[in-house]
Amino acid sequence: MPARTARSSDDAQWRSSPDTSRALVIRTRVDEQFLAVEQQHQRIVAFCRSAVALASMPSSDLVRGLSDIDFFLLSLRRLQRACELVRRSALPTGSLRQAMATFDRQVSPVTGVRNALEHLDATAVSGNAGFGYGLGEDRVIITHNGTRLDTMTLFIAAQDVHAAIRLVVDPIAAADVHGQHPIIVLPGSA
Repeated sequence: MPARTARSSDDAQWRSSPDTSRALVIRTRVDEQFLAVEQQHQRIVAFCRSAVALASMPSSDLVRGLSDIDFFLLSLRRLQRACELVRRSALPTGSLRQAMATFDRQVSPVTGVRNALEHLDATAVSGNAGFGYGLGEDRVIITHNGTRLDTMTLFIAAQDVHAAIRLVVDPIAAADVHGQHPIIVLPGSA
């Protein structure tokens, strides 16, 4: 079965479940991925505040910090995939188009950097292995081949899209007979 047909079949099956069920799945996936982004962001902030200079940092601390950056980028990419789930849901999410488009625009450079980190063999052989890491008090600026990523800016983008999605899907999910509570309780809800 061609990939396009398989995806259409999967989408049809996904959309045949009740709206409330799809909203619960989306709420859970978006919360899980946002929590991962938030955790990695907190670790990056702690790394920045403990680092005086990369050159004098113990290698184990440096590797831990670089791993946290790597997982942060991976978590952002997964949150972007959760946004794709929203798009494919057929729920009344038209009001989310702008928020998700803004998030996609801000996060789109992450894929190239994440790929370069993931395929370190290919990037080294091609001569594109150079990464720059600038530390601020609460952020890391990552540069690679003309791309510049600011971890704080990306975290704020993740916060914004998470809140926007939850605002739309929460009322739908709340009507589900299973009555599952959200992983993240947002301010003003309970």
